[in-house]
Amino acid sequence: MKKFLPLFLVALMASASVSAQNLRYGITGAMNLSNYAIEIGGVEYSPDSRVGFNAGFRMEMEAPFIYDGFYFDAELLLSSKGAKVKGEQEGVAVENIVRPYYLELPIHIGYRYMFGSGKVGLFGSFGPYMGVGIFGTNKLTVGDQSSKPDAFSSDGLKRFDFGLGLRGGVQMFDHYRIFIGYDWGLLNISQGDNKINNRNLYIGASYMF
Repeated sequence: MKKFLPLFLVALMASASVSAQNLRYGITGAMNLSNYAIEIGGVEYSPDSRVGFNAGFRMEMEAPFIYDGFYFDAELLLSSKGAKVKGEQEGVAVENIVRPYYLELPIHIGYRYMFGSGKVGLFGSFGPYMGVGIFGTNKLTVGDQSSKPDAFSSDGLKRFDFGLGLRGGVQMFDHYRIFIGYDWGLLNISQGDNKINNRNLYIGASYMF
């Protein structure tokens, strides 16, 4: 992984210098269905998913020096993630709805195949993402008592996240993208003894100018 990211960035810069004339910008948005992969004492747990969103700006660069149809894309997103964690504490029901918001930068390499006249096609992409937690809360309910501590407090989540993403979809009439994707967080974002990794399934659309 440490070798993959520098090589990926070098290829991205090469693409920019070779095909800057094919640089395009757009806007993008999606619905997140986020969750956590949690490990406590060697035992894995899967909490309930939480519905959120991501939205922001998108850039695409054609990469014909690799092969016709290849491209690089990068996005700058505000992304709402988290999960609903339920359990018991000394016989009292406990629920924690985690609502962190990240500023994320996914960078993918992709391939698109256009059919017939070129108005409709399929695409797929893969690459790393980096995220920084900017704000968020935990809605913690113990019995009939509720509180909302900071999601990124000293005993909460770490702010920095890193992982890999996979995406596929349909391109229509040059400007429109409809897609579904999945992100695997590779870093442990827990500041405690437990292990927590972000997981996120999303579906959305983009418009390229």
